[in-house]
Amino acid sequence: MDSTKQLSSGKKLIRNFFSLSLVQFANNFLPLLTVPVIARIIGPDKFGAINFAAAIVTYFSLLINYGFDLTATRAIARAPHDSDVRNKIFSDILFAKIFLLSVSLLVFVPSLFLVPAMAADKDLFIFTYIACFSLIITPNWLYQGMQELHQVAVFNFVAKLLFTISILFIVRKEEDYALQPLILSLSQIAVGLCSFIWAIRKYHIVIVPVALKKIFALLWNEKMIFFSMIVVTLYTTTNTIILGLVQTNKDVAFYTAGWKLIMIMQTFVSLPLRLSLFPFIGESFGRSKADGVAKVSQLIPFITIFTAVSGALIWVLAPWMIQVFYGSQFGEAATVLRILCFVPLILALGDLFGIQTMINLKMDKQFFNITLLGAGVGLVLNYFLSRQSGATGTAWAWLLTEVFITSTMWIFLYSKKIQLLNISYFRFSHLSQLVRPFVFALKKKVYKNI
Repeated sequence: MDSTKQLSSGKKLIRNFFSLSLVQFANNFLPLLTVPVIARIIGPDKFGAINFAAAIVTYFSLLINYGFDLTATRAIARAPHDSDVRNKIFSDILFAKIFLLSVSLLVFVPSLFLVPAMAADKDLFIFTYIACFSLIITPNWLYQGMQELHQVAVFNFVAKLLFTISILFIVRKEEDYALQPLILSLSQIAVGLCSFIWAIRKYHIVIVPVALKKIFALLWNEKMIFFSMIVVTLYTTTNTIILGLVQTNKDVAFYTAGWKLIMIMQTFVSLPLRLSLFPFIGESFGRSKADGVAKVSQLIPFITIFTAVSGALIWVLAPWMIQVFYGSQFGEAATVLRILCFVPLILALGDLFGIQTMINLKMDKQFFNITLLGAGVGLVLNYFLSRQSGATGTAWAWLLTEVFITSTMWIFLYSKKIQLLNISYFRFSHLSQLVRPFVFALKKKVYKNI
């Protein structure tokens, strides 16, 4: 019976991993296919401007999402078959996001006229901000909690494929650079509409109006995760903004060129693994603390080895990757890419210590305190290193900040007698035993499709 349950869990985890990988492939790799053409058309200066605008709008996206991708997923995963609970959570999140979008508009619109950097390029910022509307109607958190992400993966792939084709035909000269975020925003809205309608029909969702008082109560209850997401952004996205303020758009272009390639690895492999593991590990913690800790400890070696090998491969291929994707004008980005190549490894470990363990153990406040401390360290490092060394300084600031945060999380858990690092799990015998049920489930799925 246990082996049957393990095989079933393995099949579901594999399906979710590949579905999430397809989502991330559509979100990141398909648009990246346009980079070799677009980067050469618009040049480093406009490329930097696009990424600077995206970094600013990230804060509005963060406000609207409010960490619901974690908290709502966690809530759904604990009662996946209770339709009343599902309806309540869906309605709460929907109306909370509508409220947060309204708040963000009250800040964004005046900023277009009062902030010089935004006022100088209003169209670019407006086109980039339009994507925020998709956040209301994209219930990925529901699919994640239900561990059924394969449906939305198809919608996402088709929409982003159309986006990629459209970009190649529409952006033909440097002056067309602002059309890139516009087309991207519209494609995200299309994905959101499809996944929203599908969720309503598939899960028979009944939307019930939510009073403003209840929205405030929800936002207050989930504030620690939101604040944690804010401080994480302070040392990830804010570094691009600081770099743009103390250096030039070209420095932003060189940094974001390397950063984007790293995020492809992060979002195409590490993030799908994280999002598919979160409800999977959450079920283990739901049974018992010991079961959850054991599950995380068993997974650490596999994820560590996988991301380390990927990082080493990127280090070797960095100059070639920059040349192929961006052209000779972006040569300085190769150094940035090599500095950042092992960031996904550090992020993966930090995710296992923080998101997968601390959040599932309801250590939200401690998680926030550690990330807040890390954000402070990151901001200081970023300001001084960016001023001194430009794009490479920003890259070093991010790497050192992630190392600090991940190390602090491990030390905290160790002080609480939660030991996640077990050398015996790095042995080949354990790794093969861990992978075997998933490989068997994958083979069975492939043969069935054939």
